Amino acid sequence: MRKQEQERTALAETVVLIGGFVGALLLSRIRINGVHMPLSMGLLLGCRLAGADPAAIAGGILLGAFAGFTPAWQDAATALLFWTITQFVPKIAKDGTKRVRIAAYLLCGLLTLPLSAIGGVKDLPYAALSLAVSTICALCWHAVFRTIATMNRARILAEAEQAAIVLGIGMLLLAVSDAALASWSLPVTLIVALGAAAVHARGITGAAAAILWTVMLTLYKGSDPGLCSSVALGMLLAATLREKGKLFVVGAFFASGLLFRTYLDQQAFSLSAPNLAAGSLLFCVTPKAWLSDLRQYTDPRPFRERMMQSAVRRTEQRASLAVARMGKLLGGFSGMFHVAEREDDAIGRWTVQGALAICRGCEMRRLCWKDADAMRDTILTLAVQANSGARVTPIEPIDEYCRHFSDLCSSVLLSYQQAQNRNAVSRQAQAQSGFVERQFSGAGAALCSFARRMQSRSTASVRREERIRARLERAGYAVETLDLYESDGTDTIVLSLRRPLCTKHSAVRREIEQAYGCPLRCLRVAQSEHLVSFRFEQDAVLHAGVQITRNTAPGTVSGDATGECRIPGGRVCFALSDGMGRGREARRESEAAIRLLFRLWHAGVERELIYENVNRMLLAQNEADMYATLDAVSIDLNTGEAEVLKYGAPPSFLVREGRVSTISGEALPCGILAEATPSVTRIRLRKNDRIVLCSDGVQDMFGQETEAAIQSIEDKGQRTGEQLLEMAKARGGADDMTVMVIRVA
Repeated sequence: MRKQEQERTALAETVVLIGGFVGALLLSRIRINGVHMPLSMGLLLGCRLAGADPAAIAGGILLGAFAGFTPAWQDAATALLFWTITQFVPKIAKDGTKRVRIAAYLLCGLLTLPLSAIGGVKDLPYAALSLAVSTICALCWHAVFRTIATMNRARILAEAEQAAIVLGIGMLLLAVSDAALASWSLPVTLIVALGAAAVHARGITGAAAAILWTVMLTLYKGSDPGLCSSVALGMLLAATLREKGKLFVVGAFFASGLLFRTYLDQQAFSLSAPNLAAGSLLFCVTPKAWLSDLRQYTDPRPFRERMMQSAVRRTEQRASLAVARMGKLLGGFSGMFHVAEREDDAIGRWTVQGALAICRGCEMRRLCWKDADAMRDTILTLAVQANSGARVTPIEPIDEYCRHFSDLCSSVLLSYQQAQNRNAVSRQAQAQSGFVERQFSGAGAALCSFARRMQSRSTASVRREERIRARLERAGYAVETLDLYESDGTDTIVLSLRRPLCTKHSAVRREIEQAYGCPLRCLRVAQSEHLVSFRFEQDAVLHAGVQITRNTAPGTVSGDATGECRIPGGRVCFALSDGMGRGREARRESEAAIRLLFRLWHAGVERELIYENVNRMLLAQNEADMYATLDAVSIDLNTGEAEVLKYGAPPSFLVREGRVSTISGEALPCGILAEATPSVTRIRLRKNDRIVLCSDGVQDMFGQETEAAIQSIEDKGQRTGEQLLEMAKARGGADDMTVMVIRVA
């Protein structure tokens, strides 16, 4: 590996030497007053400022100084003297700072200044100007050399480094400006090819670089400024179309040539047909990998996006690990509240001990307690009778003339009641411990499930997310945030768009479906002052909709509340609640029950804990003695499995193929007792099934005839909810009445 690195370093040094020699030779062709060569001298100083050996560049300057008609005596002498000093004075060559090396160069230039007077004293101002220009150019070449030296690192070139490279390319284009034949020009061809590559990599910034090269060439050659206009238009069009591919970039230049009719121009310094054809061909044959590397080195936007995505990914991974640890910790805490169920016959023991406390002082104790098991059963029978208030008489083997029987019964009854109280307290403590254990265990399971969803974000998800974002932006939507993750085996898409939207919400779903490749269903739409938020997931096998029909007396507020909750993972929940009484208080209670139910569903709590916690949380929120019935249906749209939950709610009805069946369950309403448990009925739904939920106001009007009423409505093919309410009002119904019809398709 080390040998390969050494070979690679040697190859790079060889390329730099050859490139420096050729560059110095070319730049020597650009002169001031036909004598001075500031650009090649700037290349020499820039190489030394970068810490490299300028021997090859000095050789190119010496050769170029005498290649023209007029020898450049001063520049040749300055280059030779500066190279000699920097070669043999270590404090300048190795230890000297940038200022020291510039000072040494200026000193060499001043020492050789008299050589510029060979052609006359009038050349002295040009010599001084050349010295100043070369110093300025040296700073540009210094940045270029430093950039080349660090190009092997995976980094983005800074703006200053890119500007230095652009200026360096512009100088080299000026050096070959004489390479022209008829209506073809090498610099214009290179401007077209290099400009197309720059536009393809940096867009409008690359177009600015190409326009700068054109301006430099036009000013240097004194040609028609129409070249600047045609190139500028072509570059701007290419920057607009660069995302569509190479052909569109090339087409932008030909469109500019057609507009300005430069393809008919016979001048070399114009977008003539030969220049367009040669430059376009050169750009088209450029390998795609080279253009990709150019964009990677010069365009900071993809790099920043990758860094941001990587940072977000790392943050998600750390957060998921922390959440998973917290879930496991809560699961461990749940074991602290686990109480093992054990058989404890406290009632029998305490009752017998109460009897023995009286019998120990009796001389007949041996006869009564001869058969201990029979005596124990007799004592328990006496305790049960005394506790129920029945008249108690001696039972064998107790002597019927026992003089301590009254005291025996009192002691037995007292011990029996104390044991019952003790068992009641123990059962309540066990129930509370079990509740706390289930809550900690459920919270831990929910956190672990959330952590798994955070960790499931794969590279494929990131690519799909990028496709969706690109599709929405092309459609004209301003995407604020976009997140795609896997939840319970189903992809969920959460995004926010800046308002106002150019189309309806359904159009957003269609655009995402085109990019995602699968049908989606909308779980939630929320609007704020500046944003519209959506939550989508893969569409399920079944679909469920609801039709709600209400009847409320004029001028009153219905105590019935309804709701629909779309849950990630292909599940939907419908709920109907009837608060106690009428008016706003009843409505507040019913809405609170539904709100608690939906919040627990969205939190990812296990279903059993959801059903238990709705009652307990509603009981904890009650400031007055109020309660509400709760009738809920949760449906798994992928399997058709449904659960009908009832807290004191009237029966529901399943309508399938014209037949009606009743779904009922006995349970207390929510908010009365902490120990109240719901009735849960599990069924499997099919397509075209319907579930009818009715409030108490409807059921009171029909009683046992509700099923027959729904059957008659279905036979007539009329709308179930509206017709059922009409029939209830015809029977005198005046209470709040609500019918919810859930349709499965």
